[in-house]
Amino acid sequence: MYLNCHSYHSLRYGTLSVSELVRQADEFSIKELVITDINTVTAIYDFKKECEKSGIKPIAGIEVRKENTLLYIAVAKEFSGIGEVNKILSAYNCDGAELTETAPEFKQVFVIYPLHNIPENLKENEFVGIREEELNFLIRPEFKRLIHKMVVLHPVTFSTRKEYNLHRILRAIDNNTILSKLSEEDICRKSEYFKPEKEIIQSFEQYPEIIKNTKKILSECSFEFTYK
Repeated sequence: MYLNCHSYHSLRYGTLSVSELVRQADEFSIKELVITDINTVTAIYDFKKECEKSGIKPIAGIEVRKENTLLYIAVAKEFSGIGEVNKILSAYNCDGAELTETAPEFKQVFVIYPLHNIPENLKENEFVGIREEELNFLIRPEFKRLIHKMVVLHPVTFSTRKEYNLHRILRAIDNNTILSKLSEEDICRKSEYFKPEKEIIQSFEQYPEIIKNTKKILSECSFEFTYK
């Protein structure tokens, strides 16, 4: 159920080391885990090694952001998918190309959009992520019609109250402001920590399609890499 996990490679955002992220997942008996650091893949190789030590299936992805705005989460179906996303990020970082609000035509990537950035038309490989605290929005017609294209979105950014406070400090540094001036959009939500998967599934039990779509992404993705 964890399609959007951050390590401290998400600079001035994440608080967990790769090994601690995987250790906590193992503690909750999580069997598939997706690392999606913000605009970077620097952690994916250590992530793969740590997951394999714990018998967890590693899946690589990237959270694509433009400044403070989450555009979409890209989850690689296979290793070549990482290259597809890296191309657009390299063009953004090195050549000044714009990051578009909607994802380009990826071949080996699943795309997950947040509720605030749903495109008019979703491609076959594109989904909408919905959090537990957003389920009440599904009574609205514009969201209800998209249930068949939704997945569970339960990001992980911190684990303790102390780490949440550290996250807020990092966000203040990144925004060159003081803590009291941070907006809700500047920081992660207080729910972004590991919890038992069965609790998440129970929250979504009235929406079996959403659970099915989430499991589909986890089952169809892999991260194979030879360290030679």
